[in-house]
Parts: sequence; structure tokens; C-alpha cells
Amino acid sequence: MNSVPIHQIGVLTGREIIGDALIKLPFLRALRAAWPEAKVHWITTQDKTAYAGPLLKTVRPFLDEIHETPSWLKLPNDPETPAFDLLIDTRGRWKLALEARLSLPHKVFIAPAFRYLFSDKRPSLLTPRPKRMIDRLLQTVELAAGYLPDVTERLPVSPELLEKARRILPKGPVYVGFAVGAGNAIKKWPLENFEKVAQHQARLEYVPVFLLGPQEMDLYDRLFQAVPEAIFPLQAYDVWGTDKPQVDQTLAIAACLDVALTNDSGTSHMLGAVDCPLVSLFGPTSASKLAPKVTLGRVLCAQDFGSESMEVIPINVALDTLNQVILLQKRA
Repeated sequence: MNSVPIHQIGVLTGREIIGDALIKLPFLRALRAAWPEAKVHWITTQDKTAYAGPLLKTVRPFLDEIHETPSWLKLPNDPETPAFDLLIDTRGRWKLALEARLSLPHKVFIAPAFRYLFSDKRPSLLTPRPKRMIDRLLQTVELAAGYLPDVTERLPVSPELLEKARRILPKGPVYVGFAVGAGNAIKKWPLENFEKVAQHQARLEYVPVFLLGPQEMDLYDRLFQAVPEAIFPLQAYDVWGTDKPQVDQTLAIAACLDVALTNDSGTSHMLGAVDCPLVSLFGPTSASKLAPKVTLGRVLCAQDFGSESMEVIPINVALDTLNQVILLQKRA
């Protein structure tokens, strides 16, 4: 089975909102690294994917075709159905995996559902199930390819955008990023805590950098007054040439940061995509499953302080952890 040439790869998924899509970026990069010449088809079975929307430019080097709920999924023997050399079902449901195995043409089938019961390749029964979602996805690549490609390096950033980011954040100072937003209020550390940490960083002569997307713009005036030393790079509209922040702009800014303090959010995974050193804050969500995959990172969980509420994560612990990461980054 290792000798099967891989020219056409299909990946079955339910759907991706932007947070899910960002978490999966290392998986896309691993697929491309393992099969650089293959044509990769991304196939949703439930709804749309952010890869066809806000992340289209970001994933263009990794995905050749994006099929959002294509009609041929429901039509047996449809001539439009691609013939896959490798078909990976990421959905984690055994009934769906069995249906895909029986209905879609393929040579090698990989699906983690039900301990890889319907897969042509599977890990040893003694191999523990990876806790993080991204590691479970990477395991499918390792099984199919026979090795796990190294995807720890930074996601490439457009040189043009990086040059613009460096106009806002020129080399020299230590830049400490703050991603204060999240898709759900229960995942947000109190804003006043971020302010106090940023004020402390400014007193150390580090430069606080707030990453505010469209949904956080109502915080701009407050943060500007609370931390006058801070920079708001996504609001440098004259540099970017637009007043609508884009994912690629955030990636370029992230590549210039020395470290960032983040909630569990889509922005944290944008930072992780370029391997920005991170201190990630988690409350009710699972850090073991969802923490960004970075070379230098620390995770602070509310559960370790007796509650699922983000408020219980102490400011002094966040400060100490952030400063430790800055010190490690300086030594690197």
C-alpha cells in the first residue's frame, strides 16, 4: 500500500468557521509537504468553509480545489466525482466514514473514526489517542505518508505585507501582542486584566500591541486611553490601504511580535500559524484539544485555579508567564 502513487487527495470535512479553519492549517501544510505535486481537494459535507472565504489567499498554496457540499456526494457513480488516490475522512463519525468508503472512489482510505476501524492504515492499538484536534489530523498524514512532515516553521507571509507590518512595528523594540477578543464572552479574560498587563509591559519599556478586529473596535478608545504607549497596527489604515482588516494583515503583524497574550480565539490561531510565541488563556474550553501549536508557548487554564471562569486566572501569574516567555525568546 505504501507504493500507491498519490496524485489526487480528497479530504472530507463537515464545515469550517474561521476558528476551526485556522486550527487546521498545520494539517493542510503537512499534506502539501508530504505530497507537493498532488492535487488536494477539500470537500465539505455540511456547510461552507472559511477556506473558500476569508482564508482563501492563505490556503491557496495548499489546496487546489474546494468543494462545498458538492452534488456528487449524494449521487452514486456520478461522472463528476473525482477518483482519489488518497481519501481522508476527518469527520470522526463511523457511519459517515463507512458511507464515504463505500461510495467515493479511492485507492487508500484513512478515517480516525472508531479507532480507524474502516481505514486501510491505522496506528497500533497501544498508541494513545492524541488529545489535540490538530494532532489527530496530523496523525492521518503520518499514517498515509509513513512519516510526519515538519510543519513547525512559520507559515509564509507575503513580503509586501511583511514590509508594511515592519513600517508599523520597526525592528528594535520588544513587541508584546494582546488579543483581547474571542467568539464567546465566556472565553474572554477581563479587559481590565489585559490593560494592567499591558501597562506593566510599557513600564518595562516593551511596546504593547493590541490586535483589534472589526468586532473589537468598540474597545479602541478605552484601550488607547488606558495604555497610551500601545500600538494598534490593524487600524493603521493608511499603511494597509484599506480600513477593513484582513487575515493576511494579522499574519504579517504576528510575524513581527516577540510574544502575545491571547484568549482562546481565532486570532490566537492566526498568531500560532506564524509560530509567534504565545501565552494562551483558557477557561471552559479544552486547552489540551485547542491550544495553538507553537514552538514556544505556555497555557494558563482557569481550571488550575479552581474554576472554569476566566476571571480566576491571576494577573500576576499571567505577567510572570509572559515575562518568562520574553526571556526565553531573547535567549533563543
